[in-house]
Amino acid sequence: MSVHNGAVLCVKWSNGEGKYLATGSDDQIVMIWSLDRSTEPWGGGSFGSSDGPNVENWRGHKRLAGHESDVTDVAWSPDNTYLASAGLDSKIIIWDGRTFDRIITLNEHQGFVKGLTWDPVGKYLASQSDDKSVRIWRITDWEVEVVVTEPFAQSSGTTFFERLSWSPDGGHIATANAFSGSIPVSSVIARDNWKAEVSLVGHSAAIEVVAFNPLLFKYTDSKGDIGITSICAVGSQDRGLTVWRTHEPRPFVGIKELFEHSFLDLSWTPDGQSLLSCSYDGTVAVLLFQSENLGEAVPAEEKHRMLAKYGYERRGEIMAETPIQLAMEEQLKESSAKSKMDKVMNHDSSMEGVTTTFAKPSDPSVFAPSRPQVHHIVASEQSVTMTSDGKKRIKPLFLGNGMGSTPTFQPSPQPAQSSHIGIAGSSGYIERGDPSISTPDNGFPTVVVGTKRKDAPVNGTSASGSAAKKVDASAKGKGTQESRNAIATPLLSVSKTRIGIPRVKSHITRNRAGLECHNSLAGDQPSKVICSQKGAVVWVDYLPSPVLLMTGNANFSAVTCEDGGLYIYSPAGRRNVTQQVALMSSVSIAPILQPALYAADAPSNSASVTYAAVRANGLPLLATSAGQGFSWHEGMKVWVKIVDAWFASSSFFGVDPVFGGKLNQQAATPLGQRKGVLAQLQAASTMGRLDKDAAFAQELLNVEATIQNSVTLSHLENQIAAAQVLQSATEYKQWLRCYVQKLADEGSVARVEELCKYLLGPVYEGGEHSGWQPTILGFKKRELLRDLLPVLSSNRTLQRTLKEYVVGLEMVSSPKSESSVSSLTAASEVQ
Repeated sequence: MSVHNGAVLCVKWSNGEGKYLATGSDDQIVMIWSLDRSTEPWGGGSFGSSDGPNVENWRGHKRLAGHESDVTDVAWSPDNTYLASAGLDSKIIIWDGRTFDRIITLNEHQGFVKGLTWDPVGKYLASQSDDKSVRIWRITDWEVEVVVTEPFAQSSGTTFFERLSWSPDGGHIATANAFSGSIPVSSVIARDNWKAEVSLVGHSAAIEVVAFNPLLFKYTDSKGDIGITSICAVGSQDRGLTVWRTHEPRPFVGIKELFEHSFLDLSWTPDGQSLLSCSYDGTVAVLLFQSENLGEAVPAEEKHRMLAKYGYERRGEIMAETPIQLAMEEQLKESSAKSKMDKVMNHDSSMEGVTTTFAKPSDPSVFAPSRPQVHHIVASEQSVTMTSDGKKRIKPLFLGNGMGSTPTFQPSPQPAQSSHIGIAGSSGYIERGDPSISTPDNGFPTVVVGTKRKDAPVNGTSASGSAAKKVDASAKGKGTQESRNAIATPLLSVSKTRIGIPRVKSHITRNRAGLECHNSLAGDQPSKVICSQKGAVVWVDYLPSPVLLMTGNANFSAVTCEDGGLYIYSPAGRRNVTQQVALMSSVSIAPILQPALYAADAPSNSASVTYAAVRANGLPLLATSAGQGFSWHEGMKVWVKIVDAWFASSSFFGVDPVFGGKLNQQAATPLGQRKGVLAQLQAASTMGRLDKDAAFAQELLNVEATIQNSVTLSHLENQIAAAQVLQSATEYKQWLRCYVQKLADEGSVARVEELCKYLLGPVYEGGEHSGWQPTILGFKKRELLRDLLPVLSSNRTLQRTLKEYVVGLEMVSSPKSESSVSSLTAASEVQ
């Protein structure tokens, strides 16, 4: 269990059966762990480890991000409805105990929050902070009920933690780091009046942690009367431990210097017979108590009656109403244990034959580009220069578009720069020129302006349009080579978005493709293309225009030129013109670069394309520096947004359910080797944006804390639709299962009914003519429904709805089918 990137500061099991384990770390993350029952107990040992095999394997279930500093404590509510976390950012975050979505952030404390404890009745949460206060929070509206400060006026800020504890009868809160004058004590706050009138005295240094035994015990006083008491353990910076019965004035256990350093935490076992303690010195001590030392434990029913005076209501468990519900729950357990999905994830051909291009963003900080500053018109006169032959040259001045004066821009000088985009299967890089911004939107009314792009300034001076630029090619080959900006097609003059195109180089090589090219920068000689295999020249061709790009594989080679020409060659060098189909024709990518975000008539850097890929079906994938991923929809003839940084606040953002784990934890896996096309596009779109996306998610949650749940549902629905658009069957099935589990956690009856109805289809005779399609991405919809019903059965509030669809599946099943649904329905009829 090594997901955290820092020291783990707190560990808490969920109440009851201990289904989850919550851990907090100084990496600002709360991790939720669950037992992995799909692997053998001995399967979790690490190679080379001397710790022996794992008895159990626990896997990361959820990663909760929201704190801005160390997480110092976590605490589950009595019924596990909520999980509270506290940190050195002075905040308390309340998470949903089922979905682990953020509910609210409590930020009333003015100092480090170092301890949390829940009221066993479930009405309050208590927190203790370095601001010398204990705050009691109401669960109904998450407002402060009372602030207790008196016992902590002399408290020091030297404690690592201030772990307080609520008594099991609900009547008292034992606090840490309190002082009575100059004497360190554990002050006990009474629930009746929220006054601290009792103190546990006996330590010589500040109290770090207090922990009540989860059970109540009976005792007999000197008069023979039977009473009920609670037991409390106190750990201090003086390395000593005391254990108290709350009806006695002195501790019945006192141990000095149990550790070599301060206490950090205490925890009782559920049976109340053992006390575990840990210290800053790295050791753990276990104290075992005999029944006669503690007394007779009070039965749970009597404890519940004592809590009832504070409003405690024992919530009854929802009972299974039919054998169908019980059988589906059994199926769910069996499917989890056997991990049937592993077979599905062994192979996925959705990314076979993909050719990719990956680039570093020209500005990786771009997320939501702000509107650039508009540069107003600057008056100037025509510029007159003298050429070398003594002739005057007058530089044309833009006068407008015939409709009066028009604002123009004065672009600020940009330093020479170029973005490098690597080509899959290539050892080199493509140097691209700066996008042209010199052509006005509506052209010139009286003068002709060419589309030759201006070279970027070299060494602080502007080179002429035809001058060649020397580029250091030491990283790409020996020596240096010359290059110049390419001449763009006039069609680009009407585009709102200008993209940098490859520079014309004097020499280009693509070793893996066996291609080599020699260009004439002056344009006075043809370009020579050479294809070699194993050192021998296979074919040579000459082209009338300088070559910009080359690529190839075992089946063909492709060359594209400055004049827009594309040449396809067979392995023997024959120009290939057969079986050519255009899936896309002159499709602009301007819509995906968000041109609408920028002010009119002012040039600015838009979002850049950071990733490009072509799938085996010929359709492209693109990712931008704005954290978005797109695919071309052949049927709709539009770009479809597949990945969007808007979903950064979703609980499933950055998760790959097929590959497993977080995408940002799979950095060692090349993008092209990921099992799903959607996962590949997600990883490319979010590459290098972890901090930016996390900041955006935090900003969004600050607007309304409950937004995370809605965004998570929307994100899951988007992922299902995206997998369908990308024709990725494996990812579709896995995201559908995640969505169904989320619906089960939410108990969303309406959405569940709608989904089940979509998968079941018509059950009446003649329903095949209704237009309902029985399959999706090769899966039979009814078989998907059959597999998903057990997942939904994890929430028994849905059992009546699910029963209808179990019966519906039986109605549409073949009489010869020996499905599990048949046996379930038969069992129901017998019942």
